[in-house]
Amino acid sequence: MLGVCAFVLLFVCGVGTLVAVVGAVLGAIAIARNSNRGRAVAGLVLSVLTLVLAVVLGVLIYNWYQSRNLGECLDPVRYPTKEAAQRCLEGKLGGP
Repeated sequence: MLGVCAFVLLFVCGVGTLVAVVGAVLGAIAIARNSNRGRAVAGLVLSVLTLVLAVVLGVLIYNWYQSRNLGECLDPVRYPTKEAAQRCLEGKLGGP
């Protein structure tokens, strides 16, 4: 059950990553105790897949952030005010 919840919640601010870790641990414990083995294996597999997807999405988002060089808009020397930083970000992201 936690594996399914983790997969769905992954797209809600990454909360599913935490649920996937818990689901993987509980799935491994249930397999070791031979407690409802089929459901435990399914939960473990879904939890691990969710963790892999979270890592892939994290890498993609990081690469996108680096390719747009958005970090320079947060430099307090070049953009001392919040409004200047906002204009910089809007210019790089194509905002209004």
